Amino acid sequence: MQNLMMRFLISSGLFLLFISCKTYEIPNVAKIENEQRIIQNFYFSDSEKDYVYKASIEVYGKQLGGIFVAKKINDTLHRAVLTTDFGNTLLDFEVSENSFKVNYCVEELNKKIVLNTLKKDFRLVFREKYRAEEVFENQIHTIYKTKDGNSFNYLFENKSDKRLTKLKHTTKSKEKVLIQFEGKNTTFAEKIIIEHKNIKLKIELNQISN
Repeated sequence: MQNLMMRFLISSGLFLLFISCKTYEIPNVAKIENEQRIIQNFYFSDSEKDYVYKASIEVYGKQLGGIFVAKKINDTLHRAVLTTDFGNTLLDFEVSENSFKVNYCVEELNKKIVLNTLKKDFRLVFREKYRAEEVFENQIHTIYKTKDGNSFNYLFENKSDKRLTKLKHTTKSKEKVLIQFEGKNTTFAEKIIIEHKNIKLKIELNQISN
């Protein structure tokens, strides 16, 4: 009986180890390239433009809403401001690939885990160039796999019009963040949804018409 229990515990442990070590893969795709190439994201690349959205944020059971404005400051830096519908500032930050500065933040968002998450999310959204190391495809998308420190990004480009429609941020074994872009062209996203798989945070941005 003791030997049987020991074998069960060992086999269960090996199974759990196998599951936890399983490499993340995009399902139902075929690999087409295995060489480096640069992928462009043009959605927030115009320094002459203010990108204005109606924002909805769900964070740990709390709901925040207002106006989100993003601006490209220089080649590497973007500034973003979230205000209430009446113009009161909720969050004001600047982010680049190597820096993050909070100019103002309300108490509801002023948590280290929330700010670190927003920093990582908007680095992905604002980043203009990604270096792909592997390229895959399915019927709808060309998918570019890029390395991001110890993590990975998968950029989904629509084959028909070359729009970036989706970005998945993953560890080696699981998906952590899904960012979806909707629009009619490659230079402006009319709707952006940022959804986390491991924490209770969802951000939705909808274009405010001029």
